Amino acid sequence: MKKGHLYTLGFMVVLTAALIFILAAAYEGFKPSIASNAQLRNERAVLYVFDLEKDLTDQQVRDTFGQVIEETAIQGVEGYAYKQDGAVQGYALPFEGAALWGSISGYLGVNADMTETTGLVFTKQSETPGLGGRIDELVYREQFRGLPIVKGQPLAYGSHDGYTIDAITGATQTSTAVLKTLNTMMDAVIFQEGVQ
Repeated sequence: MKKGHLYTLGFMVVLTAALIFILAAAYEGFKPSIASNAQLRNERAVLYVFDLEKDLTDQQVRDTFGQVIEETAIQGVEGYAYKQDGAVQGYALPFEGAALWGSISGYLGVNADMTETTGLVFTKQSETPGLGGRIDELVYREQFRGLPIVKGQPLAYGSHDGYTIDAITGATQTSTAVLKTLNTMMDAVIFQEGVQ
């Protein structure tokens, strides 16, 4: 005896509802782990811009972050301060901007007097792997340690007095977007007066 179209439709509705329930229950069950992993990735990113994340285990990242990093606001922008013996050594300033295929975000590390970069890390990017996605490679990010920060002299690719930054070959628009985003953030935060 053949089953009718209504049976097939009813079967699919019940199966779909059951699978949705299972997925929702799994998501709720894993929510604490998801949040914990996201927090750990953020802590690892902040430590990286200060060159403190050297093959640390997850627990070492949490411990180090808790000991030397604290939240702060700079010109109304929530960021992080790196402190040793009560003295600020630097700041991790968040940035976000548009790139070729989506948004990019992360942290730019600067020293305490905001005259030099300490590091750059991306926490989100959706650029083409092997092209624009190479902004997340170590060789690109490491260029952003020790760059001079001077008002009226935005960061630029090429050789300059005191530093050289190389763009990614074949990813001109993404490379340009990174510097535009960083320079915009520095104008809005670093080149304003004082730390709040």
